[in-house]
Amino acid sequence: MMLDRSGSCAIVAMFVEDMLYTINLGDSRSIMSCGGGKYLMNLSLDHKPSCPEEQKRITQAGGKIYQ
Repeated sequence: MMLDRSGSCAIVAMFVEDMLYTINLGDSRSIMSCGGGKYLMNLSLDHKPSCPEEQKRITQAGGKIYQ
């Protein structure tokens, strides 16, 4: 059996004064609890190769998708 070592994921969140900047890479998702846990806010969008926009971005950059 071959071990698949492809792919990566990371989330970075950084406050600069009163602004929150987030970066996500790969199959990662970040959310923030707001209002004392009363609601959640998405801080990232999924970068899944099954998403048409992500497929287009990958192939236009010369990448390949293995499923």
